[in-house]
Amino acid sequence: MTEEVYHVPEMSNDARVLVFRRSFTPPEKEDALKVDAYVVITDRYVIICDTLICPEDMELVINEIHSVLMERELLVVNSHADWDHVWGNSHLSGDWNPPIIAHTLCLQRMLSDEAKEVLADYQSRYTTFEHVELAPPTLTFEQTLTIYGGDLTLVLFPAPGHQPDQIAAWIPELRLLLAFDAVENPIPTLHDPSGVPLMFATLEHFLALQPARVLCSHGGTTEATQVEKNLRYLREIEQRGRSLLTAHQPMTEEAVLAAVLREYPFEQVLSAMPPLDADEDMTFYRLAHDTNVRCVIGWLMNQS
Repeated sequence: MTEEVYHVPEMSNDARVLVFRRSFTPPEKEDALKVDAYVVITDRYVIICDTLICPEDMELVINEIHSVLMERELLVVNSHADWDHVWGNSHLSGDWNPPIIAHTLCLQRMLSDEAKEVLADYQSRYTTFEHVELAPPTLTFEQTLTIYGGDLTLVLFPAPGHQPDQIAAWIPELRLLLAFDAVENPIPTLHDPSGVPLMFATLEHFLALQPARVLCSHGGTTEATQVEKNLRYLREIEQRGRSLLTAHQPMTEEAVLAAVLREYPFEQVLSAMPPLDADEDMTFYRLAHDTNVRCVIGWLMNQS
């Protein structure tokens, strides 16, 4: 099992924004899960945005930033409740006890039976997670929450689509968008048809901000154009689905799904993109493409 947390300096062009990456490859897989977390260092605060996959990850991050922590208050932001973004919370809540800030729906998800079941399942299979304890947010919001750090401002706002509790962070002084899982390289990931219009609205909102740089949790990109690429990809699925439904009524959802996947396979999606890292989890993204098509088609058919 490959495990590693490391600083990725090339992901940031400002010394006040640090990017840490966790690589995790279970023994039964060849491809790595890689997820990023951010540390934003302001005059007043050190703000850890997401806590990776286990308490040991955050112990390493804290050791890296210990000197700046001595002079500032620590805050933690959870972008959403997916396990690879919040399972390091317990190290911070135990040793440092900072406020953990998230959307109200993130708190609900972390207190759910499903969250407990996912943790129990992973702990039964992987020793990496043996010390994980669910540590839910302690400060929640629903509209926006602004952290005034002195030299830098962090505006937290809802960015649903990937998950209903997904948020993003905007640093206007740097024109930097921390999109977390609302943007992804090579493709975004949906889980439910109800998330489709929300994802469209979120990506349009991101474009309206006109960011200079965009950081997302997976995919190792800083390009602001990734937002437009994600939106164009989802609109392509929508257009193909609408065309089929218009030309061949009536069609079952499974028939439309099969037709879109046949006309717009994952290989075609990848062909329009720069080459990805050799250890990128292509099995995951192939399944994600299938799920994205299913979600968009389900949303379209719910409208008819």
